[in-house]
Parts: sequence; structure tokens; C-alpha cells
Amino acid sequence: MSSKKKRVKKNYKRKHLMVFIFIVSLILLGVLGYFKCIKNQLNLKGYNGDITINYKGKYNGDDFTACYGNMFDCKKAKIKRIGDIDTSKLGKQKVTYEIEYNGKKKKIVQEVEIVDKEKPVIKVESASICPNGKINTVNFTVTDNYDGDITDKAKVEYKDNKIIITVSDSSKNEAVKEIKDPVKEDKDGPVITLNGNRVVSLRVNDSYEDEGAKAEDKCDGEVKVKTEGSFNTSVAGSYTITYTAKDSSNNESTEERIINVYDVNSGERVVYLTFDDGPSQYTGKLLDVLKKYNVKATFFVTTNGPDDIIKREYNEGHTVALHTATHVYSYLYSSVDSYFEDLNAVQYRVKNLTGLNSTMVRFPGGSSNMISANYDGGIHIMSILVDEFEKRGYQYYDWNVDSDDAGSATTADEVYNNVVSTLKEGSSVVLQHDIKEYSVDAVERIIQYGQANGYTFDKLTPSSPKAHHGVNN
Repeated sequence: MSSKKKRVKKNYKRKHLMVFIFIVSLILLGVLGYFKCIKNQLNLKGYNGDITINYKGKYNGDDFTACYGNMFDCKKAKIKRIGDIDTSKLGKQKVTYEIEYNGKKKKIVQEVEIVDKEKPVIKVESASICPNGKINTVNFTVTDNYDGDITDKAKVEYKDNKIIITVSDSSKNEAVKEIKDPVKEDKDGPVITLNGNRVVSLRVNDSYEDEGAKAEDKCDGEVKVKTEGSFNTSVAGSYTITYTAKDSSNNESTEERIINVYDVNSGERVVYLTFDDGPSQYTGKLLDVLKKYNVKATFFVTTNGPDDIIKREYNEGHTVALHTATHVYSYLYSSVDSYFEDLNAVQYRVKNLTGLNSTMVRFPGGSSNMISANYDGGIHIMSILVDEFEKRGYQYYDWNVDSDDAGSATTADEVYNNVVSTLKEGSSVVLQHDIKEYSVDAVERIIQYGQANGYTFDKLTPSSPKAHHGVNN
């Protein structure tokens, strides 16, 4: 081979070698550059970005790790949470994570949405329909994990022989409860509402026309009311008008209106101060005031308070009558036996302290109370007790002047104004409580007002006016 050809071949190899070296160098430089670029790269493991959590669920936002470096050498980074997530509050919240690595800091903001996806819980105690297919009674409760008690938000309907209860919470989670083939029954009588006042006070020869009453039944709607009794405004006395209503299931209800006709010319303006729930730590002060003005009063006592106060009431000429031993409505009005067991206990106390076998009684809440219906199982216990009183020789006493010291009146001035502004021309049976100091503090001014305005004061006796309200249950 000629020398010239040898030189060309050698140069050709040299050029290929240089190209190869150049390409390898480029690759090596690229690799070195890549590793130099990623040696401080931040890597997150287990981080889910923006998330959604159920109401009061657990927030696990810190359950991720961070490191920096490359695939061969990744060093752990420090994670610090700034702020927190309250899963008891619905809506979107944000929390920040600060990550420290290689002398640098990076912040990641995570958005967390708290949602309520839980349905309300409907619990049914009892349900029935009327014989005519209307809904009669549905006793149920609805509780929601977020809204609490939402019973009043429920819709109740009767369809396809089912009582259907539907309710949605504030997050629009809907719950439905179906009661199939509900019992058909109607045990409740109509509810009678008097037009006008239950107790009417008139002067002799005043003009008055009975205002009547209306009755509404759950099953039958409006039903007819029968009126019995009469009154004569030209003759002083107490008259009773009785209203009766019966539904299609023969459930009967009655209400009464008392019409008191008094003779102004007779000069009879008597105030009967009566005190319930004592004796108490304030009764002694009350007795001092009554003694100062030579006024007799009536005490419907309990088994609470000191014995010597009851003895003093009796010895100073006041009427010691019976109220209750326990004053626990849920026990008193749960049955006839429970009521008389309680009454016997307070009657025994009075007899033991005074020798008096009292038969004068005031019902807790009065004879017209409806709270008894919450505990009597639907037997209309007040009507039964009134009938039993007549059989057992008891008399009950309500009131026609309410001091409201067991209600909104909380000062002596309020009690005083409530009493003197509603005193009657005839007999005023005033309700107060000697367990209320502010009510006791109003008594002296009430007596002063009465004596200055032609009223006399007396204690209740078996022949005194009883101011009956009329029985509602």
C-alpha cells in the first residue's frame, strides 16, 4: 500500500476516534450535569394535595415525608405545620407546611374541606292513624350529628298505608322512615277552647251573653259543642256553664266556665291571701307582717321546711291546708294512687303537728293544669281526681288573682302590681308562694292597699269561694 493511502486511512481513524471521544464527553457532561441539578431536589412521599374529610373525622395531614437529594442519596427534610384544621367546623380550611432542606425553606399550602355526609337518625316511639285514615299520633325524634335535634324539621305524611317521615339536615343529607300498616285508633277526645275568659266576674244586673266555645278533634276536625247550664245576672252567686264535645269514636271532652255574680251594694270585697309550697325560711317574716295587720291567710303546705312554722301558722289562727309532699309532677300525676300517697304524706304531717285533719287542698298547677297530661298515660287524671275528691271528702281551691311570682314576676314591685291591679269587686283568691322572698316582701303593701280601698282580708274555710278554674285534663 502506498504511503499516501496509509496516511489517508490513519487520518480517517483519528477523526472517528475524536468524534467518539467528543460524543462520550457530551454524555458524561450530561450525566454529571443531571446529577448536579437533582442533588438538591425536594421529594414528597405520601402527600395527597387538597383533601376532603368527614365532619369530626381525623385529619392526618402530617402523614407524609420529605427528603432532598437524588435517587442514590435523599436526605430527610424537616417538616413544620403552621396552623391547624378543626374538623368540627364545616367548610374549607387551609393549613401550611414549612419544609426545611439544605438551608432552604419551602411552603406548601394544603386546602382541606370538612363535609357532613351522615344522614339524620329517626327514632319512632309510637304511631297510629285515625279510623278515617288521617294521621293520629306520631311520637318520634330526629337527631343529626351536626345539627342536633331537628325533629321539628321533619315532614310526616300518610301514603299507601304507610306513615312516612322525611327529614333533611343542613347539609341536605336526607333520611326517610316508613311505618308500615300503622295501628288504627282514636283514644283522645276533642280539645275544647272557650271563647273569652274561663272565670267571669259580673256585678248584679250587668249584661252578659255567653261567648260559647269551639272544639277541634285530631281525627274529625271541628266538632259540635253542646252547652249546658244557666246563669242569672240579677241574682248574686256562682254559676257554671258546661261545654261538651264528642268525636266520631265517642271520645268525650268537657270544659267549664265559672260566672261569678256579686252585689256591689253588699260591700263584699274580700281578699283571700293564699301561699303555696312552704313553709320556708321566709315564712316567719310573712307571719310577722300578717300579725302586724291582724290579717289571716291560708297556707297550702308541703313536707318541706321547719315544723315550728306550721305550728305557728295554726296557733296564730291561719288556715293550714294541703298542697303536696313532693311537688314532683311526674310522680304526682302518674296515677291516682301516686297522687293520694303524696297527699296522705302531707296530710299526716299537718295532723301530727296541729291535730287538724285538713281536707282543703290545692293541686300543684291548679285544677286546670295540662302538665299532668304529660305523665298520666292519657287517663285524664285531673278529671278523675276531682271526682275522687268528692267521694273522699276533700275540697280543692284554685285562684282568680295570680301574682305571677312563679312566672315572670321577679321583684316585690311586680308582685304587688300584679295583685292590686287584678283584685275583684267580690272575692279575690290570691296566689302567692312563701318560698319566694320578693313575693313575701310585697305582702305588706298589698295589705295596705286593700285596707285603704275598702277590701277586707280573710282566710279560706270549707265554705269560702274556691275560684275553680275548670278541669282541662
